[in-house]
Amino acid sequence: MSAGGTSSPAAILVTGDLMFASRVTAAGQRTGVPVAIALGIDALGEQLAEGAPKLVVLDLTTPRLDVSTVVERLRAAQGAVPTVIAFGPHVQEQMLAQATAAGCDRVLARGQFNAQMDDLLRRYAGG
Repeated sequence: MSAGGTSSPAAILVTGDLMFASRVTAAGQRTGVPVAIALGIDALGEQLAEGAPKLVVLDLTTPRLDVSTVVERLRAAQGAVPTVIAFGPHVQEQMLAQATAAGCDRVLARGQFNAQMDDLLRRYAGG
C-alpha cells in the first residue's frame, strides 16, 4: 500500500494500527514523501523487496515486532542503509529504551512522533 505510485517508497511505516497508518500516509501526501505501509513485520520484508527506502519507521506496538532483529537486518542489507525511527507509548519506558539499545537512529514517544511526523518525513525521506 504505497502513497506515491509504483516506484519504491521513500519511507516505510511498520505498524498494526490502520488508523495511525492513514495519518502517516496523509503526512506523506502533504510532504510529497511516498510512504508505504507494512501492516506487520511480515509485510516489511515484502516492502523491502521492492526497493530500499530512505526511512523506516517502527511502531513499537506492532505485534511480533523484534526491534533488534529488524534494525540488524536493515543494517546488514546491501546498499544505502535507511534511517530508522521508532516510536511507542511514553509510559512504556522499557520498550523505548530497548529501541535505543537496538540501534534506532531516533526513538520518540508516540505523541512526539505524531507532532513531528511531517518534519521527520521531510528531513529523513524527502528529496
